[in-house]
Amino acid sequence: MDDKGKKGKKVGADGLTKKERRALKVETEKSTEINKSSTIEKLSHPKKHVIPPPVSDNNKRVDPEQRTPAKSSSNVDTVKAVISQNTNRKDAEKSEKISAASELSKAELKAQRRAVQEAQRQAKASQKVVTNDNQTPKNNIRSNAAEPPKRISPKKDLEKSPTKHRVQLFHHLYIEDFQVQSLKKYTINKDIHPAFLQLGAQYLSRSILGSNARCLAMLSALKTLIDDFQTPPKQEFCRSLESTLKTSMNHLKTCRPFAVSMTNALRRFKFFLTQIDTNLTDGAKQSSLQKRIDKYIEEEIVIAGQAISNEVNKKISDNDIILIYGYSSLILQILIDAEKAGKKFRVIVLDGRPLLEGREMLRRLVCANIECSYLLINAVSFVMGRVTKVLLGAHALLANGYVMSRTGTAQVALVANSFKKPVLVCCETYKFCERVQTDSFVYNEIADPDKVVTVDVSEKSSYLLNWRNNNYLTPLNLMYDVTPSDFVTAVVTEIAVLPCTSVPVILRMRPVE
Repeated sequence: MDDKGKKGKKVGADGLTKKERRALKVETEKSTEINKSSTIEKLSHPKKHVIPPPVSDNNKRVDPEQRTPAKSSSNVDTVKAVISQNTNRKDAEKSEKISAASELSKAELKAQRRAVQEAQRQAKASQKVVTNDNQTPKNNIRSNAAEPPKRISPKKDLEKSPTKHRVQLFHHLYIEDFQVQSLKKYTINKDIHPAFLQLGAQYLSRSILGSNARCLAMLSALKTLIDDFQTPPKQEFCRSLESTLKTSMNHLKTCRPFAVSMTNALRRFKFFLTQIDTNLTDGAKQSSLQKRIDKYIEEEIVIAGQAISNEVNKKISDNDIILIYGYSSLILQILIDAEKAGKKFRVIVLDGRPLLEGREMLRRLVCANIECSYLLINAVSFVMGRVTKVLLGAHALLANGYVMSRTGTAQVALVANSFKKPVLVCCETYKFCERVQTDSFVYNEIADPDKVVTVDVSEKSSYLLNWRNNNYLTPLNLMYDVTPSDFVTAVVTEIAVLPCTSVPVILRMRPVE
């Protein structure tokens, strides 16, 4: 552009006008884009190394067939074709195997595996026969010798109850069917004292019922064991007695699970065993332990029962109608003491199957000249309106305030609460337990299911006696139920009349063991 043309336009320091500068910028951007695209293509598609054709002196043209790159490319193609053929053949074989395996049924596959296992067993047996033929006659004589008889453990002797007649919700509570008849076949351990063998048979036959009665029987057998115990040579009295006691207690647990009262009494005895003076003679230790047991029975059971009886008698007035359920030694003592005190009252004895403990309670109350009525538990709602007080016994009192007692107690307490009747639970403090329980499923005891299928109190033959032949019928006989603290007005103990929620306080007050 000449100077005349540039005079009318503004020229910058570089000697270019604004229009020329814009055109130059567009050209540079196009060149940079072209360079970027070329570099990307080079990176994504790198060039193969091609051998240049040989150059002759005469600058003759070389045929394409004579060039090495063509030969190498043809070789690569053939290799790729062979590899693809091999992979296709392997895939075809795999698919054929899979299809053949899918065509075989499960029974055929099992038959094939069994045939292979049988062939392996036959091969091993033939090898054993060959090795036995090569052995010396001495080895044959030893192998033919009679083996010593093996000691059979109690768990193998006991027959487990069939799993098809088990309620799934209570599956963890089922124990082995250890009946009294199996005691004749039972391999008895020589370390078990005869007193505990007799006690185990009584527990098993349910001839001893009730937490107090079971605890007293166990402590009586324990006193007999201490009296007859002789310390083995080179052993200490307390340690050897504890090991012997453990064997006997395991036998009792095999016959029937421990009650809470038994567990607490046994724990207290072991505490006494650790506190005894080691410098005393064996005779002095025996007499000391027996005195401790007598003191425990006197304080925790006898005196505690008298204190509870005195406290309840203050609540009983003339013309009262008292309702009780089942059998309880403590309730029986309370009512007999109230009658001896000259109070006029009437007792309604409620009873329930299958144990029907109320019949024994009724017999003893009638012998004590107490006016009684006998009803089954299904009539509780008809008589609750005339009742003034409800007295119930307890198997144990749990840490959350729930009462564990004979099956049916919770129903009686529920009906009494709906009728606004006071419910007094009489329980000694040695039955208090640290366990927490809100239902009857986690911890309970399952009794003989045959006792449930009897129709009447005479226990005659029933249509349900052959229930084991019916896969859709499973009788369940639970021993205990759990009563919520809301249905209990108060718990009468030897310490005081307390609410159910005071159980943790009593547990903290008891001596540390």
